[in-house]
Amino acid sequence: MSSLHHGYLVMLTWFLVGPPRPILVTGALLLSSLAAVVILRYSFRARTFALLGIFGIMLAESIQPVLVRLGLEFVPVHSGAWGAFRLFVDANLLLTALGTVAALCTAVYTQLGRARMDLTTAFPQMSFVEPTIGLSESVTRLARIAGIKPPDAVLVDSGSPTAFTVKKNGGYAVAVTIGLLESLEKDEVEACIAHEIAHLKNKDFTLRLIATLSKVALFARPLSYFIEPAVYRAREYLADKTAALLTGGPDALASALSKLQECAMIPESFAPADAICLCKSSSSKRTALRIFDKHPDLEKRISMLRLMNTE
Repeated sequence: MSSLHHGYLVMLTWFLVGPPRPILVTGALLLSSLAAVVILRYSFRARTFALLGIFGIMLAESIQPVLVRLGLEFVPVHSGAWGAFRLFVDANLLLTALGTVAALCTAVYTQLGRARMDLTTAFPQMSFVEPTIGLSESVTRLARIAGIKPPDAVLVDSGSPTAFTVKKNGGYAVAVTIGLLESLEKDEVEACIAHEIAHLKNKDFTLRLIATLSKVALFARPLSYFIEPAVYRAREYLADKTAALLTGGPDALASALSKLQECAMIPESFAPADAICLCKSSSSKRTALRIFDKHPDLEKRISMLRLMNTE
């Protein structure tokens, strides 16, 4: 290992666990790793915050040079170490600064752009019709069960069976296509709506935005391109589990996803980038590339739901 790599690892270790003490460091890393494996295996909520925590560590490590120069460093770094890391830390800081500016611009666009428009203006490619009474009642009832303000119910004139949630006029709307209503039974439709309500209950728009902005800010760090989609996938699994609790069991949602599996190739127009969509297909991608998917494989989601019945 080169002296540069060794020194970088030493600095990162200092940041995580303090000055090197072999027994303490080894024990702390071992215990924290075991605890993380247990917690993250069974809690998608904990997995989300663990992943966002990694983003936080990466951001803090990136601005360490600024803190050092301001005399506010939270990890004491030997003055002689800066000579070896001068080029690295300066480049790292510059790229992070550029990424942070881009992230701020993205945040402004996201919060003040299409999210403030009405649906017809924001999605001119879609045809919206008056929602049925049953659809509106289901959205309102499930939102009240979840303990959140009921979003607007929207019906999309499309044969593509899907549901998604979008921001509009400063609020939220749960959109369901006519194709979904015609393809599924009533309890399955309610389970799909519950999945979308679960995203709002779990504040997934906010957490997904934080993950995306962190990736933009850390665009020069390859690890960020793995963490962001992992956060998105964890929120999908959590939404499935929350929907099962809202509807009294996982069977209806598992059945709905099974039926949608055969027609899950949702057109891009019905899966807007800033929407939370019920399902997207990744079956055409190679297994190795699915780590970049923001939606988990439908088979895995169905298996997780069916496993809930055995717990």
